[in-house]
Amino acid sequence: MLNLAKYNFHWREGFFYGYDKRRDLYYELLKYVDVRPAVGVIGLRRTGKTVLLKQLIDYLIEKGVEREKILYFSFDETVFSLEEVISEFQARIGVELGKAGKVYIFLDEVQKLEGWQDQLKYYYDSYPEIKFFVSGSSSLFLRKKAEESLAGRIFLFQMPVLSFREFLRLKGDEEMAEKPELFKEALKEQVLLYVRRQFPELVTADEGFIHLYVESIVNKAVYEDLPKIFPIEYEDLLKRILYIVAANPGMITDYEGLANDLGINRMTLTKYISYLERGFLLQKCYNFSRNLLTSEKKTKRLYLTSPSLVVDLWETPDFGRVVENLVISSSQARFFWRNGRDEVDCVLVKKGKVLPIECKYKNNIRERDLRGLLKFLNKFEIPGAYVISEDLETERVIDGKEIIIIPLWKWLLEK
Repeated sequence: MLNLAKYNFHWREGFFYGYDKRRDLYYELLKYVDVRPAVGVIGLRRTGKTVLLKQLIDYLIEKGVEREKILYFSFDETVFSLEEVISEFQARIGVELGKAGKVYIFLDEVQKLEGWQDQLKYYYDSYPEIKFFVSGSSSLFLRKKAEESLAGRIFLFQMPVLSFREFLRLKGDEEMAEKPELFKEALKEQVLLYVRRQFPELVTADEGFIHLYVESIVNKAVYEDLPKIFPIEYEDLLKRILYIVAANPGMITDYEGLANDLGINRMTLTKYISYLERGFLLQKCYNFSRNLLTSEKKTKRLYLTSPSLVVDLWETPDFGRVVENLVISSSQARFFWRNGRDEVDCVLVKKGKVLPIECKYKNNIRERDLRGLLKFLNKFEIPGAYVISEDLETERVIDGKEIIIIPLWKWLLEK
């Protein structure tokens, strides 16, 4: 039997969910609370999507929306049709939709509802007074289906792992982010904590808890979530691929060689890497060229979507590689550059502008350390670049190119 009251504590007079520490995405979504299209939030498990939905419910109540005109339902464990959920909701409020005025419906982990996109489309088109919010734990589950059936009807937002600034905010150290020059040494120490704690529930957790927590996220994704959606014959293979990437973040991916090492064919490996991407566990980067379509046909590198996963999946991590993974994942970079022995770790492309970033997590940075970066700047006629250091902060002009060297903690706050 469907019991909506167990999901909707906010129907009780005076009740608020009370999550007072907010992610940046919360403030972005406030702009879309009362616009017509549905709002979709996607991302890796345990990044705070459910908390975000309940914070929006608190916001609506504080704004004056009647409590019983807000419905929350999670498909994470129990699957009913949307029609059953809405019918029970109508019985609860004692009036049919269309006659109840504006109502707000929050659907969590909606990808577990078979055919959710068509069901949502029907109610969206038939009842314009309903405002939908949906969440899901995989980009494919939402993006592909939304594009097919909900074009023009949904705005999609990705909930990433914590940014460094959000980490400090949730930890109660926001003053450090606001006055960084006063807390340089402390911020450097906080970065070392941050790389292991990019999930909200890990911000103040004991060290011993971190490994078990991260392992549970990975296991839930590879053994439960992904196999429910994709035709996965070798479940352990997903985890083996993750461990290989964790052992060498930024590895140049020879699909043929890696497939042979794993005892599978290249097509199977390509599909499994795609599944891990869609589940927000892997991030792929392409060798940059001015023709971005050509880039996607060239050499690829693989990273995990959070260095928290890198550190906890790899027994003896090279912290320099972890930093490289952090820079790639936190900037959501799509490109690197490699030409022979010359390389640039990260190439950002935004609105036609190209910004290369090189990771050198040390303080003694010599000109020869920047050889690949300088060759890139000259080849593509780019005026300058960033270099991420451990603690060194300076600017250099080399061959007419401006090189800004900035500590990792400062780049994370200012990027």
